[in-house]
Amino acid sequence: MDALDPRNLTHAQAYARPAEIRRLLAELRQSQPICWVEPDDIRPYWAVTRYQDIRYIESTPALFSAEPRAVVILEALEKANLERFGDIMGVKTLVHMDGPQHMALRKLTRDWFMPANIAKLRGHVEGLAEEFIGQMRERDGRCDFAGDIAFWYPLRVVMQLIGIPRQDEADILALTQRLFAPDAYISEDKDSATVFMETVQAMSEYFSVLVDERRRQPRDDIASVLANARLGGELIDPFTLTSYLVLLATAGHDTTSASLAGGLLALLQHPEQLRRLQGEPALCAGAADEMIRWVSPVKHFARTVLADTELAGAALKKGDTVVMFFESANRDAQAIAQPDVFDVGRPPSKHLAFGHGRHNCLGMHLARMEITCFMQQLLPQLASLELAGEPGYIPSHFVSGLSSLPIRYRFK
Repeated sequence: MDALDPRNLTHAQAYARPAEIRRLLAELRQSQPICWVEPDDIRPYWAVTRYQDIRYIESTPALFSAEPRAVVILEALEKANLERFGDIMGVKTLVHMDGPQHMALRKLTRDWFMPANIAKLRGHVEGLAEEFIGQMRERDGRCDFAGDIAFWYPLRVVMQLIGIPRQDEADILALTQRLFAPDAYISEDKDSATVFMETVQAMSEYFSVLVDERRRQPRDDIASVLANARLGGELIDPFTLTSYLVLLATAGHDTTSASLAGGLLALLQHPEQLRRLQGEPALCAGAADEMIRWVSPVKHFARTVLADTELAGAALKKGDTVVMFFESANRDAQAIAQPDVFDVGRPPSKHLAFGHGRHNCLGMHLARMEITCFMQQLLPQLASLELAGEPGYIPSHFVSGLSSLPIRYRFK
């Protein structure tokens, strides 16, 4: 398939070549900001690539609904999920719902992720950052920063918040990677749909056991809050409850891991920015947000059009699917000054890496703090840092980032 074919936008393997995807998105922003796409195995959709249009969609839930699909997946998988789980997505998370139920469920954990509570965690998160930087010291100046460090540090932070024991971290990481990038796990006897459904089933079973444990013996963790929460006097139904925990246990670390690894790569590719950050560690908080914008780990979300409408000259029909490409919005020069410049001193920008409106990411403050804490500790300690091989990328059109980042380094 030609690199500039819009069908690549929802072709998982295309995201293993991120420069080509960025080039395609830039072309569409310029020539077809609302583009009708007809993939071979995914339902047709409108690709939306400009910042102002994506922000409008996110701000107008009366016209654009997260139900029934918030992510575009294979039509065959939608059908299989419906038959097996009773829902075309296989899960029913905050991401996949609107209306009063969405707001009521979001409220249950919202306070855990607000700035005041996140600030209380800072000392603990700094300690975890120190622990993983210590692991780098033990590796004699070489490591795969993505696979050895970045995948694990945010994972431990959120696992402890949820209440998942340390010995289960590897299993949760493996399930997360299979859930977000099933194409990477295709085998002779398993296609991506089978990988996805088996992963959802395994995660549901794991969290069902955790819920039962927390109802018998509640603790001071998010799993206990959700397991014992009541809406309208009733416990949350099992499908919605396990879906909620799946969301927290996957999105709660994977996107931060991608931003941390991608942020370090950006510093390697822009050594003047690395030197600036090493000399001015107070810039790390703003730099963390710039790294998240630069990487934009969540590549898309989808919405269903609820009534005939027009968007940027395109006639959208009720029932159509619109797909918002956040990386494109975050490189839109009409909204963000010099968007193709990686700038650790960039003034706060209204990027859309965390979404916008009622579906903005609950964990955005935690993600920023985790990256800030890690960079503030690591960078001043380094005497040298360089690439030690070619970076690799995860093949996923939903959440994607580095799969490997080999580096060489020397501590002072």
